[in-house]
Amino acid sequence: MRKASLKQNHKKLDSALLRYAGFLGKIVHSERVIKTQQEKRDVAESVLLRVCAYWESFVDEHLIDCANVDSSKLAAHFGVPLPKHLSKATCQALLFGDSYRDFKSVGDLKGFSKKVLSDTCNPFLAITSGDAKSIDEVYVIRNYLAHYSFKAKRRLHDLYKKEYDMHNFVEPGQFLMAYNRKRLVRYLTGFMMASAAMKASY
Repeated sequence: MRKASLKQNHKKLDSALLRYAGFLGKIVHSERVIKTQQEKRDVAESVLLRVCAYWESFVDEHLIDCANVDSSKLAAHFGVPLPKHLSKATCQALLFGDSYRDFKSVGDLKGFSKKVLSDTCNPFLAITSGDAKSIDEVYVIRNYLAHYSFKAKRRLHDLYKKEYDMHNFVEPGQFLMAYNRKRLVRYLTGFMMASAAMKASY
């Protein structure tokens, strides 16, 4: 049975990150179609949501493919004997069943991966604490943008105060585009570096 190509999985994620980084550079200087600062902030928020969607898709596919490459830990996790060579469909069914698996943080993702993936085929462990922190911050912002709930807003405001010494709440678009979009670029770089570290572990 042909095994999944782990490096191939990175291409879609990496190309999307590079595309959005270039796109953001264009909108900062745009004065014809995306004219106002508010419009640029709206686009920045949309880009962040899209990047999160690409990351989540990548994580799901990569968990499945890593289990496909080496299913020994998966068998131990479920406590049942499994064939040595599992199909991707079987790995998907075992890992996700018919539900969506929501990882609260990179630490949560790493913890789950340790349960189901062998150490020799677990690239998620290669993500550095610095890049994990950056991705986790993105998800605090993403959760606010997805729900606009009081709880999500409070968590985002706590992030502003703790990490950036910002005591006044501002909408994510303004936060992301401040200082010539420096924060948004740093967040995109966090995803890029996480992907690079994972690839280097193969």
